[in-house]
Amino acid sequence: MEVFGSDNEETSSYQSASSQAGNERPRRARLADSVIFTVLGVVFSTWAVRIPAVSRALSLSEGEIGLALLGLAIGSIFGLMTSGVLVSRYGGRWVIRGGLGVYTVALVGITLTKGLVALIGAVLVFGFGKGVIDVAANAQGVRIERAYPGQIMGSFHALFSGGGLVGAGLGAVATSVGLSVQTHFTLVGTALFVTGLTASVWLLPKSPDAGTGPTVVLPSRTLVAFCVIGFCALFIEGVGNDWSAVFLETSAGGTETIGALGFAAFSGTMMLGRFLADHAVERTNPKRFLRFAALVAAVGIGLTLLARPLVAVVGFAVLGLGLAGMMPVALSIAATHDPETPPEQAIAAVSTAGYGGFAVGPVVIGLIAEATSLRVAFVPALVLIVLLVAVTGLLPTVARSVADAETPA
Repeated sequence: MEVFGSDNEETSSYQSASSQAGNERPRRARLADSVIFTVLGVVFSTWAVRIPAVSRALSLSEGEIGLALLGLAIGSIFGLMTSGVLVSRYGGRWVIRGGLGVYTVALVGITLTKGLVALIGAVLVFGFGKGVIDVAANAQGVRIERAYPGQIMGSFHALFSGGGLVGAGLGAVATSVGLSVQTHFTLVGTALFVTGLTASVWLLPKSPDAGTGPTVVLPSRTLVAFCVIGFCALFIEGVGNDWSAVFLETSAGGTETIGALGFAAFSGTMMLGRFLADHAVERTNPKRFLRFAALVAAVGIGLTLLARPLVAVVGFAVLGLGLAGMMPVALSIAATHDPETPPEQAIAAVSTAGYGGFAVGPVVIGLIAEATSLRVAFVPALVLIVLLVAVTGLLPTVARSVADAETPA
């Protein structure tokens, strides 16, 4: 009896230790993926707040800025499409590590360009690195979310916006002390590459089912509504990400520091809204949430159109609050609405459609701004908000319960 009792105690002790180790893994992975999203945001905003400085150095017009941003979006789309294949073959951890190298090196490479064509090439590579990390980090987020009883995807995207806030703050400091763009980008790129690489050791390893089924697919009919929402959300988000600093310095007549603060206000409310989005969706439902968020975004655009520096800063802040939860909610539901569709495929489809909006947006806004004004160029964003509200009626009703959580092994 003593022997059997001893064996049972050892077995129980082993199972308890195993369970603790299993519960620790998703917590560490969540922390690591949070760091990756933050790094993504800091690097991107570092570029965004210095767009006016890069533009002045190369003597670019608003239309040429739009073409450069088109290169960024096209690179992102190629990165998104490639990432699904790479994640299936090598796992998200290694894809994120490689993407970090491309992303941060390309940031520094932007400062070495001498003309529009070279700039387009550099930002295309920069966008490719971002797109590669984007799908891999979101796929990690979906896998981690299954170990939790509720939705947590919004918190990851909140930290991307938080990173944008940090990057904007660093940009404001860099411009106020007269730091060159090259020095600024080199310091940020080096520090964040090391940070991301260090955090990546806690990311989840390659999934056993990765590599089964097609890695590149067209969106199914059930995914079309999510894709339209992604397109509209990122088209409008580009207004804040790519054009806030330019708008505040030109149309609103603000200083370079005001431009950086406008981007910071946009990123700050994006971060706050995304932290609140998970709770808001669970208390209401995705359709109501998306419709209310679209209304808030419309108010934000309306305030920016008044073209007064402080009012426009407030407008970008309200715009960020409205847009905050749209993409994470769409990605989270799209990745889990169909058990037969691997999350990576759904994420890649919705993200690619979103970056389609990101690709079209800069060109449309830039060309309209060159022909008329930047204020007039913001009007199409209001039209897309109406479309977004209409499409929410096509979304499936999805309720995620505690039983859906994947028990870590």
